[in-house]
Amino acid sequence: MRFLTFTAIFSLGLTLSANRLPHVWNPTDSVEAELHTAVIEEVQVEATRTNRSIANIPTRTEVLTEEIDEAASMEPSRIAHLLTHSTGIQVQTTSATSNAAVVRIQGLNGRYTQLLKDGFPMYGGFSGSLDIMQIPPLDLRQVEYIKGSASTLYGGGAIGGLINLLSKRPSTERLIHLNRSHIGASDFNLFISDQKGKIGYTTLLSRHRHQIYDADEDGFSDIPGIQKWNLNTKLFYTLSPQTNFWVGIQLQEEERSGGDLKALEAPLPNAEHFYTDKQTSSRVGSQVAVYHTLPRGGQITLKNALNRFERTVHIQPGFGTKPIYFSGIQRNSYSELNYFKAQENQSLNAGVNFVTDQFEERPLVPSIALRNQTLQTTGSYLNLLKDLGSDWSVESGLRLDHVQAASPISKSKEEWFLLPRISALYRASNRLTYRLGGGFGYRMPTLFNEESEPLGYEHIQAIDYAQTRAERSYGANFDMKYAHLLPGNLGLLTLNQMFFYNYIDHAIGLVRPSDSTWAYRQLGQNAHSLGFETQLKLTIQRFTWFVGYTYTDAFLEGSSTKTPAPLTPKHSVKGDILYVVAGTWRIGLDYDYKSSQILSDGWQTPSLFSSGIVVERTLGDVVIFLNAENFTDVRQTQFGSLLTEPYQTPQYTEIWAPLDGYFFNAGLKWRW
Repeated sequence: MRFLTFTAIFSLGLTLSANRLPHVWNPTDSVEAELHTAVIEEVQVEATRTNRSIANIPTRTEVLTEEIDEAASMEPSRIAHLLTHSTGIQVQTTSATSNAAVVRIQGLNGRYTQLLKDGFPMYGGFSGSLDIMQIPPLDLRQVEYIKGSASTLYGGGAIGGLINLLSKRPSTERLIHLNRSHIGASDFNLFISDQKGKIGYTTLLSRHRHQIYDADEDGFSDIPGIQKWNLNTKLFYTLSPQTNFWVGIQLQEEERSGGDLKALEAPLPNAEHFYTDKQTSSRVGSQVAVYHTLPRGGQITLKNALNRFERTVHIQPGFGTKPIYFSGIQRNSYSELNYFKAQENQSLNAGVNFVTDQFEERPLVPSIALRNQTLQTTGSYLNLLKDLGSDWSVESGLRLDHVQAASPISKSKEEWFLLPRISALYRASNRLTYRLGGGFGYRMPTLFNEESEPLGYEHIQAIDYAQTRAERSYGANFDMKYAHLLPGNLGLLTLNQMFFYNYIDHAIGLVRPSDSTWAYRQLGQNAHSLGFETQLKLTIQRFTWFVGYTYTDAFLEGSSTKTPAPLTPKHSVKGDILYVVAGTWRIGLDYDYKSSQILSDGWQTPSLFSSGIVVERTLGDVVIFLNAENFTDVRQTQFGSLLTEPYQTPQYTEIWAPLDGYFFNAGLKWRW
């Protein structure tokens, strides 16, 4: 509690203020999503007894609601497509054979993005490269984005930004979702939910299967074969008008296999066709959250989550070559005690949490040097939000973290992190608002980053905490939003303009201290990411047009060097055109442009443009959908081979474009 006391004194002395994202269920909670209509509707957030709209929170927050259902029609097995709806966000594939991917925000590597579900961390580490590929979107009601530092409330990992996935609350809903694509993907999803008095529940059961797909017909998989099933279930119970809780359980099993098609199909490998990448994973997780309203106002929340993730990577590189085995178990825990109190013109959030992340490598090969690692974080935070009259609101806070890290090749290391953050909102008029904010962050070194995934973690040394220290970050952003209701209530025009800057000190990268090993070390360089985002949205009756442009200048800078960050387009455009007839038709066209990118070897890629269309027809309780994704057939293998010879022991190039090319899928959604 000394952490909490120190944080409170410091924050109060600065008169800082902040508010948390809504991310927990409560029978009194209410969130109304901004709809694609000509009426100005802001997301209303009522946490316990406080009602704050997104328009009145100093921290810029983007929210997706009805886009979730559209994204589920396109990709019902994962949230990768859903996350790309926002500008400045890029889903980067890291492995061609496993199809692993990470989320990059504002030009920063995927390890600087924090992913939450219902306010609980989606445990990265060993599972991080598969997280977004394994989460089905059909039980989500809302997705929230914070771009830029969000470390004060959510921990040091939220350097580039934060994505919070919110699950559906209990209601009377039954949904069967069926899907089939022409490239061999099939899905079955069942979602049921109900509320009876004090008891409610939600359950999602999903099954996904994808055949191995070779888009360029070179004999190697571009999309691996996948067998996956998920079970997500939650039970909600109201003990009294003052106390309620929910308990959730997640179960998951998955198999992935890619590589040489003839080697995968043959009963026994041979000298000509040998290369395969086979992976298995399983996940067991639980969460519990208890909410209690105090007699004098305010709410106490207690949370706990346990997670066990097991994964095995088996790569056979070629005939007569030593196979690559990497297997381990990742165990995580998260505990938090939070106090929240809201008054007429201010609110307070304070809490303490304890997080553990333990990875234990399984020695599949005798006498192997194990790469175990353990991270334990004890944190405390205080945030205040205060309205300074009708035009100004201030949001800020302070977090204090104590981290203990250990690995087999280094002694236990302790580090302290003090993370202040402040944001301000100015309402120039009912149509025009300004936001300015900034904060600190950090990230402890870990073995599991996007550079390790393509190597199958082969020959990568355990983290030496005596030679590496945490990356520290500083970020700031400025945002302007203008909203204009067209004459005669014909429609709505909104414009968002944001400028951002991120700085990471002591940047860590994968280096090669010898010809046979890799290691993570400080590069002697600092990482920079700066640019701006422009978003324009126009709604006129049944039509909605959205376009977003992002300029990103990301680079590494040393004492005498400056190199552009790889896999980061300077210019990108995202947009969609939507036509909706309520209860009948829904037609959407999306488009995506990326300018050229610099790869790690210095090669500059060509620019890319892709587009897709989805059509939904509602017939009573049934919705039939047809989706044509990337119908311009943009794929990386159109510009060169994905792998280098000899094909018996291939080396894969960096992935900077789609691998599957165009695909069509169709299915139905039946609610009863």
